[in-house]
Amino acid sequence: MNNTQNFLVPLKERITLMDYAYMLQKFGAFNAPRQFQRPIAWKAEDRKKFFQSILMNRVEGSYVLVDVKSCIARLELAGECDSPTYKFFKKFLSEGYKYVILDGNNRMCFIQSLFDDTFTIPEGKYEYITDEVNGSITSFTVRKGKQTFSELPERVREILQSRQAAISLYTQITLEGMSEVFQNVNSGVPLNGQELRNAYSTPWAEYVRNIADETSSLLAKLFKDHRYRLRGEEWIADCLDMTIQAITIDEILNETTYHGVSQTTKNKLYKSDFLSENDKNFYSDKFIELMDFITLMIQENILDEKILTRSSAVQNLYWMMCNGIDTYDQAVDAVELHNNAYINKSRTFVCGDEDKIFKECCNGMSGENLKARHIVFKEIITKIVGSNVNDYSSLNAEFQNA
Repeated sequence: MNNTQNFLVPLKERITLMDYAYMLQKFGAFNAPRQFQRPIAWKAEDRKKFFQSILMNRVEGSYVLVDVKSCIARLELAGECDSPTYKFFKKFLSEGYKYVILDGNNRMCFIQSLFDDTFTIPEGKYEYITDEVNGSITSFTVRKGKQTFSELPERVREILQSRQAAISLYTQITLEGMSEVFQNVNSGVPLNGQELRNAYSTPWAEYVRNIADETSSLLAKLFKDHRYRLRGEEWIADCLDMTIQAITIDEILNETTYHGVSQTTKNKLYKSDFLSENDKNFYSDKFIELMDFITLMIQENILDEKILTRSSAVQNLYWMMCNGIDTYDQAVDAVELHNNAYINKSRTFVCGDEDKIFKECCNGMSGENLKARHIVFKEIITKIVGSNVNDYSSLNAEFQNA
């Protein structure tokens, strides 16, 4: 192994125990980059239970952190100042953060909020262990209006500050290494497919995150909480997979192949060669345009917001905008025609051993479902692009009678 390779091997210090108070003093300037952590997902009940676990000294698990300054120094020694990892760490440091947290973000953020009084402790009577040797237990009461850490009895504050955390600190690691560590520490945790893809060290992961940031107002319309379990980013991945991989048209042979969209195909997309600069801009620009079109349709009372509860309807519009629907007026017409197809119960499509109406086909992303969707997409695009798009009534009537 050469010298450069030595500086790319993940290295960490021995696991150490330290009091919570000192842990926050030392590692307080931490942050969890989106590719290496799930968004904060704890609800009020989760925070209360963790607070009770601290009191009873029943918290398990280590905190996995990366010392950014140490990693930068080692990369400089290795002559890796142009590497993506070096640039990542330098930017991270310039934003005021000294430590990357790879595991324990929810716990660390809670402890920080507890000690800085931003966590409101629920009212009630609590018990805590006062002696770790003989297990002595005593209690205290949190009353309304006196619900912060600084308002707790001194004896309770001292116990909380002296609880210990196990710290696993990496002093040398790359982006690829952080991705691997994140996946390893969560190997026994039920991460969903998108949360794992988000940690891939590929351009696709960052590309989808950026699109999610730029179209957050659209995602907020489609999902109650689009950041929870990265459901918004998964919807974007579904759209991209469906548009780029799932429906492939061979213009020479005049054949269309339907592969469907699944966790496996999305994993394949994230690991595939990245887009050309033109395609990269094309697909991301279409998402932004889709967001603007949907917003305008709502403002003009053209789009019933109930349709937005069907994320497949907006997903289908995205596909059509990438394949022929170009203007806002055309998009309006496509939404109306799509809705007519969606509520049509008389037309069916052969899907394996059963016949399905279009609405049922929009509920799944198998190859057969996408084939049925594609048939309707082509009809909509053909009628809009090949007709007078200003004559909505005639188009609607034509489609309803098809």
